[in-house]
Amino acid sequence: SRPVLAKVVTMQHYRVYVVTPQEQISEAVEVDYRDDRHALAEAQRLSEAEHAVEVWTGDRLVGRLGEAFNFGGPL
Repeated sequence: SRPVLAKVVTMQHYRVYVVTPQEQISEAVEVDYRDDRHALAEAQRLSEAEHAVEVWTGDRLVGRLGEAFNFGGPL
């Protein structure tokens, strides 16, 4: 009989930050996901109306959900 080959799924390490309207990190979580799409789906689940959620892998910003960036100037 033929051997059954298992599919190997490579996981990537991500950091998920919950960001306040003042651009301060209020919560940080380090997790592994299959890809950017899965990491952003989890970030969507964590996002709240008054907060933004950023997803990073290494020094690359994968995406930001929720509030737009606020650098202290008028919106």
